[in-house]
Amino acid sequence: MNELAFLEEEQSLPEGHGADRVVQWHVFRSRSQAEDFARGIHLEDGQELVGGHTRDSIGLLYWVGVHVDDLEQWGNRAAVNKHGASP
Repeated sequence: MNELAFLEEEQSLPEGHGADRVVQWHVFRSRSQAEDFARGIHLEDGQELVGGHTRDSIGLLYWVGVHVDDLEQWGNRAAVNKHGASP
């Protein structure tokens, strides 16, 4: 199974406040950019890649983030953030 198959699933963007335990998520306009980013992520125990695709008024968006088992152990809740779509 392709470890990046999650990009084929339609998923809303994370809520951005940490309640869903998705951290350091990034948004891309192309799947290839999302795949390149995902392949560069090094996970620790209790972390997994998550993401998917959705749409906005311009078109298709792909997003990739890290889901953590324990947000408090991961670090500062204020550090949960997203990075905008690449052109």
